[in-house]
Amino acid sequence: MNTASGAFFTWLLGLIFVVGGIVFLIFLGDNNLLFGLPYLVIGLLLCYGAWRLGKSAARRAAEEAAALEDEAYSTPRVE
Repeated sequence: MNTASGAFFTWLLGLIFVVGGIVFLIFLGDNNLLFGLPYLVIGLLLCYGAWRLGKSAARRAAEEAAALEDEAYSTPRVE
């Protein structure tokens, strides 16, 4: 899932879970920890995964650009 729409929907779903978990923790009476914590943890894991996906995609793009640049300088020019 290296597409922009995939990353967007992962962020969106993660934020929905985080907000839902916080709402459950605040407004649920007796079972607030039972329902709130799992939603909060799932949301945080989704957001962290989307963040790492963006970082790894940026790093991979930088490595590919550096490899292409090195390749361009290493091949001899025919004039």
